[in-house]
Amino acid sequence: MRITSSNLDETIERNAQIRNEVKAHISFIEKRLIKWRSFPIEQQAFEILKEHQLIEIPIPDLNWGGAIRKFPNGHNVPIINTAQPRVYQYFIYWHEIYHLTESEELKLHGNDYDISVEFDLTERKADYFASQMIFGDGDLYDYFHSLEYEDFFVKIAHCMKSYKAPYKAVLIQLYQLAKKNQNQALQELVKSHFDKQLTTQTWESLFQEYSLDDTLIKPSYVTNLNAIKGPIKEEIKQHSDVELFAENLRVVEGWEKEFKHELNKS
Repeated sequence: MRITSSNLDETIERNAQIRNEVKAHISFIEKRLIKWRSFPIEQQAFEILKEHQLIEIPIPDLNWGGAIRKFPNGHNVPIINTAQPRVYQYFIYWHEIYHLTESEELKLHGNDYDISVEFDLTERKADYFASQMIFGDGDLYDYFHSLEYEDFFVKIAHCMKSYKAPYKAVLIQLYQLAKKNQNQALQELVKSHFDKQLTTQTWESLFQEYSLDDTLIKPSYVTNLNAIKGPIKEEIKQHSDVELFAENLRVVEGWEKEFKHELNKS
């Protein structure tokens, strides 16, 4: 379900319904997977994904942020689209971690949780989980009000920079907090801007004007296929006489060159 101003309240209601389940999953992640607690939150996510054989490729499709793919060896591998702005990549890190780890938690808890197979609800859980990992029980509401700027987009840009979160994620979290604090004026302000989106060039100019880190709203264009290449190279070491493994490696290296070539062309 694409979130717009017209279904924003429905989204917040869904968040309330899944809050306890998502909170329990966050506890699961924090206890079992986060090792480097002094790292920034996006780096913590990156370290988790690396342990799941992360693949990073720049795909020229701004509607596609990432996915989980099951490989022939049975491993579920996260794929992140690095043609997306970095703040969106960071959000997708946690979104895909939810999908990677949901089944692991079920194995531990048996039937304690009623995990829905409904696609939209599962995606909402993954998005809500990602936002709560990024914002936590933090002070976005107070931080927003502390910013002494009149322009709404300028204030949101500061929030995006400070929390390393994408535009819509900031607005949804802010709207949720405005409802919690019964701030009707802020709810209306968020709703009136929710369906508006600035161009990439406008965001860059705004970030630069206010000395914010504009790399956050730019793609990284990283190409990282080591999760595929590594196992193939191990097979080649053990079975140097099997041409199939060498051919597989050439195919993957061809993909790698193709991605980099397309990037250089653009």
